[in-house]
Amino acid sequence: MDEKQALLLSQYDMDIYRAMRMKGAWLLETDKGLKLFGTCPFGESKLAFEQKIKQQAREQGFAAVDSYVKTKDGTYLVAGPYNEFFVMRDWFAGEECDVQCAEHVLETVKTLAKLHRCLTGLSLAPEEEAFSKQAKLPELLERRNRELRRVRSYIRSKKQKSAFEQKFLSRFSLQYEQAEEAVGWLEGAEYEEDYQTALSRGTVAHGNFTHHSVILSESGIAVTGFHKAVVGLQIQDFYLLFRKMMEKRDWDADFGNAMLTAYESIKPLTDRERKWMKVMLFYPEKFWKVANQYYNNRKSWIPEKNMQKLIQTMEQAEKKEECIRSLFT
Repeated sequence: MDEKQALLLSQYDMDIYRAMRMKGAWLLETDKGLKLFGTCPFGESKLAFEQKIKQQAREQGFAAVDSYVKTKDGTYLVAGPYNEFFVMRDWFAGEECDVQCAEHVLETVKTLAKLHRCLTGLSLAPEEEAFSKQAKLPELLERRNRELRRVRSYIRSKKQKSAFEQKFLSRFSLQYEQAEEAVGWLEGAEYEEDYQTALSRGTVAHGNFTHHSVILSESGIAVTGFHKAVVGLQIQDFYLLFRKMMEKRDWDADFGNAMLTAYESIKPLTDRERKWMKVMLFYPEKFWKVANQYYNNRKSWIPEKNMQKLIQTMEQAEKKEECIRSLFT
């Protein structure tokens, strides 16, 4: 560790025994346990809001979260010499969820359900409301549909089209039809009622819960990465984890049912939550992501990875639809 990092760390009240370089951060062995120290793109108020959520989880019995550590001056952020800011978090010894291990995945699902049970009743200060509310699903999906149409119009206008662009157009009608069908299921007052109820009850969603968000250790499973946490519908967390795991298993309905059973063994889903889950799963998010990455990057050179993702959406489309309709009737 160089002099700059040592100076920054001297602002914390702890002894550091060992520092190990990681991607974008330092893993520290200290007299106060394992810590992670790295750059932070957020301000003090956003960190305080995130810490408030973690405090709520701890008070409700979910202690294994990556809480921020305050400096000797009582702040979360440490200013570096080049307009950078750094933050320290409590960390955990262990391994990430192995997506190929069914036991790991199902334990991760149960952990999410346990976390959700603990994250309710959060009260918001007026200054927190600007960054604390979840985006509404109908507005989000309608915006994505507009973006899909924009990409289609752009590709259609090109005289010479790459293999990726030709394949995208050949697949567009079916994918967009599913996108519109999913948005149609959100019509009516039910979604708005559930959304407003979540706000009034102070129900918190992690915001980015994937297999990267958990650390499996001998003492249990810890949850990290709360930087996108918001007040809103928690079912969006389960949707994200569920979709990613199902993509890796080629939409195996039996495993999907096992994930649903694991979650509901801790926190049963309401009929409406199942409906919103179906909407989000049915919406062709991966197709939209590929289109968005294509449109917002250099179009003269299309990464092979984008083509692979597009092909995967095509190969899995029929099985995905069958799986969703079987699990969410």
